[in-house]
Amino acid sequence: MAAALHSSIAARSPWRLIAISTNRRSITTFADNTTSANASLVGCKGQWMRHQQVVARSVAVATSSDYSTRNMSSSSSIEPRKDAITSTDGVVGFPIDFDTASSVEGKESQIVTIRLEPDQVLRAESGAMMYMTDGVNMDTTTGGGLSAGFQRMLTGQNVFISDYSYDGSNGPYGFVALGTDFPSKIVRLSLEEYGGKIICQKGALLCASHTVDITVEFTKKFSAGFFGGEGFVLQGLTGTGDVMVKAGGALIRKDLREGEVLRVSSGCLVGFQEGVEFDVQMIPGFKNVLFGGEGLFMTTLKGPGTAWLQGQPPQRMISEIARRVPSGGGIGLAVPLPGMGGGNGGEGEGGDSSTGSTSG
Repeated sequence: MAAALHSSIAARSPWRLIAISTNRRSITTFADNTTSANASLVGCKGQWMRHQQVVARSVAVATSSDYSTRNMSSSSSIEPRKDAITSTDGVVGFPIDFDTASSVEGKESQIVTIRLEPDQVLRAESGAMMYMTDGVNMDTTTGGGLSAGFQRMLTGQNVFISDYSYDGSNGPYGFVALGTDFPSKIVRLSLEEYGGKIICQKGALLCASHTVDITVEFTKKFSAGFFGGEGFVLQGLTGTGDVMVKAGGALIRKDLREGEVLRVSSGCLVGFQEGVEFDVQMIPGFKNVLFGGEGLFMTTLKGPGTAWLQGQPPQRMISEIARRVPSGGGIGLAVPLPGMGGGNGGEGEGGDSSTGSTSG
């Protein structure tokens, strides 16, 4: 039937048959080309996938070998820290970064909390500890022998000092909190920033790096030691690291220019940088001396350098309290209270009567 149809179409128009045959060949050629193209694409896709698998295996092997190499190198390169510092009395410890490891809390009366890493050493005044966390150890010594302890005693500190260190048994950090024996402000000072030495009033140091030494500083002039309000002996803080200094009342800092003179009331000086001249000066005016309340002399500081002052010296507050305490010759309580005295008199009377009756 198809042949008959083809014959009828050819009989009608021979040109149509030629066109149909040509279209058949074109279609067949296109199909063959499409099939080969698909095969080529499939082949390329297979090659691409195999290439990706090879790359993935290569990356995995390289990563594992690099990881192993890094592990081996890291395990072989793990060494103890080499920044340990030995103090003058033989204490070995790592330095404390007080910028991030210290926190001062409170307003009028402050405390300081120090964060310790393993094998770091904090040196503090004995008796100043408020609390310490588990794993922190305290070691109290003379800090270099009896001579060193005696020098500290002359500067207003205790003969013994306490070293705090953390053994790492309770987490990455240990904490130590320190308080003052008098309502005080606490200021942190870096010795490197001030030439490696700061001269303070007696008993000013609260705590410091274990590399800080306490030395005896004598006043250069007899008048300054006798009338300056700080005594003949001052406290010198030398070495490397930071110190925590305490001051009564408000604490202010004064930066003195070259040749600038600052007159300070006796007892209000906390400390000053080495290079500042410390002296005394007589208060001018007879009425000022008698009724000014500042005494006969005042302290003078001459720049250049930095000085720290306190608004409420402990001696001033203690003297005010002592002035208001009633003396022993006061009136006192005229009427004895029940259970609060008067019993001795009763016993004396009773004893006298019993004695009298016995003798009688």
